[in-house]
Amino acid sequence: MGRRGEHSKAEIEAMALEAAESIIENEGYPGLSARKVASAIGYTVGSLYFVFKNLDELVQRVNGRTLDQLYTTLTEAMVDCRVPQTCLLALGSAYLDYATRHVHRWRMVFEHQPQSEGLPLEIHQDKMYRLFSLVEDQLQVLATRRSREEITVAASALWSGVHGIAIMAITRHLRSEDEQSVRNLTEHLISHYLDGLSVQESDAQTGAEEAGIFNANVIPSHSQ
Repeated sequence: MGRRGEHSKAEIEAMALEAAESIIENEGYPGLSARKVASAIGYTVGSLYFVFKNLDELVQRVNGRTLDQLYTTLTEAMVDCRVPQTCLLALGSAYLDYATRHVHRWRMVFEHQPQSEGLPLEIHQDKMYRLFSLVEDQLQVLATRRSREEITVAASALWSGVHGIAIMAITRHLRSEDEQSVRNLTEHLISHYLDGLSVQESDAQTGAEEAGIFNANVIPSHSQ
């Protein structure tokens, strides 16, 4: 690291975000402070607040980077899959892996409550939707008769379940030998949800076909 004054504002910003991520990874959000971040990059707290409005903004920027990294991880998990069911299982596995490898940063995305004006909870809403769209795209292929609104609800329901399993795996401090059972639970949830969706889709198709046959056999009335 160069001496103070040798870095641009953008460079200080990048160093601060990396330092904050490291502190959060090792100590959790309670261990984060502006003083620790400033000390880690060799600058004063005043210099840090020249770049960020406050600690809330720094945390939100870290959360944005976490969501970007999570999105990249999930998309990479689907590179070699071609079947929607397989892709969704790959997404579930990758999501669980990321959550357990980056516990503190992952939890901070969902648990941090901004206290500052001008930093709404929805600041990264677009990045959250981008994650859900990965699930929606796969469900749309499986349920072609469903509207986009129905698919959105289905994706939210399915991934809320996967998210809940991730939280359970973390808060219960499962031992390494229990990891496979957690993975099996995730696969069980996704597979059974898709089975139910497939049955509903099949029933809808059968109903449509029966309605078509009925309409085709209706004897048209003739006016006298």
